[in-house]
Amino acid sequence: MLVKRNKQAPLNTRGLIFVLAIVGMGFSAVMCSADVLQRVGDDCMARALEATGDVRRQLLLQAVETYRLAHRLEPWQPHHAFKMGYAYESAASTLTPLSIDSQAAWTSAAASYGQAVLRHPANGGLQAALAWAALQKGDLISSRRAVHAALKLAPDYPDVRYIVARWYLAQWEALSAEDQQLAVALVQRGAHELPQVYVEAAWQLLKNLKTVQSILPSDPNVRRLLLNKVTEHGLFADRWVEQRDHPYLRGQVPTNGLQVLAQGQLVGHQEAPPESTTVGPWTGMVGRWLSSGLTAKVDLDLPPGEVVLYVPILGEPAGGAWPSLSVTLGGNELALPAITGPGWRISYVLLSTPGGRLPLEAIVTNGTVLQENGRFVERRVRLGLVHLLAPKSSLFAGSNQ
Repeated sequence: MLVKRNKQAPLNTRGLIFVLAIVGMGFSAVMCSADVLQRVGDDCMARALEATGDVRRQLLLQAVETYRLAHRLEPWQPHHAFKMGYAYESAASTLTPLSIDSQAAWTSAAASYGQAVLRHPANGGLQAALAWAALQKGDLISSRRAVHAALKLAPDYPDVRYIVARWYLAQWEALSAEDQQLAVALVQRGAHELPQVYVEAAWQLLKNLKTVQSILPSDPNVRRLLLNKVTEHGLFADRWVEQRDHPYLRGQVPTNGLQVLAQGQLVGHQEAPPESTTVGPWTGMVGRWLSSGLTAKVDLDLPPGEVVLYVPILGEPAGGAWPSLSVTLGGNELALPAITGPGWRISYVLLSTPGGRLPLEAIVTNGTVLQENGRFVERRVRLGLVHLLAPKSSLFAGSNQ
């Protein structure tokens, strides 16, 4: 009997080793399959970032389903759930804010991030992602708990601090004084490291420009980015306040000619600022219309330094083409936006000049008269009174602009 037992023992050991080998091979196959699925999901995400519209949404949905399969194969791994949450978050960004579909996407993102946090609660990045998604979902309790955990776990990780800073900025008006101080500290620190992203976040999330100006640090890189922002949005009075408060933002006034700093067109029902002054009327037009062969002119008395001109323009097409308007100031071409549709449009241009009296002139370069449907039509332009906006004389008192 003892001999038989001794012979059976090696057989049992070999059987156990065989079973363990089979299990290990199966486990390796599962891990390999999950890794392949994750790579497929990553490829879908990469292509989605380059696509737009329905194609992008379809790729994001494919990424979600692929990450979901990987998560089912390796439910103990947090990164599958995290990537699924990120795919949902990316999908939410393509939808109308506060819509039913957008809320559903944010709810799914929060649930996925929550699964990742459950498996790795000590990861600050996972906690930060959950905090932002839960905030968009409307779950303030879970969101606040996660954001505090994120900041405690990873206070020196720039990406975590950025998400936490956005979390606070998105709720700025509802924050306590203590939380506002924390938010300012996060922005002040982060803006030195990543000026572009923090200026963009403050601009998008804060409703009051004065708040944006007050919480951003007095770092030249940061303030130049903010100066560009207010200029791009046509907020020239705020541009000059920035230049007053940070003199290094002021450009050199040209000694000869002029420098075009920005140009654009007011949108919707925007009008020239009420503090601007009107100049005119134009001369050289017939019946208030500017036709081919005519030159409209108005003399402008400009102060030295920066000034904004607002020019109302109405175009009338002929032969399926809109009129092309050439505008010069003191002989220098001003590249105003092209006329592309009906109705009045107000074009603007920000200039820096040495000052003095300069003629503003306009001509139609493709004006003509054509016969359409048995009647004559003319391709021409009507010009409204020019509005001029300059800094108040007291704004840069005691210094050269």
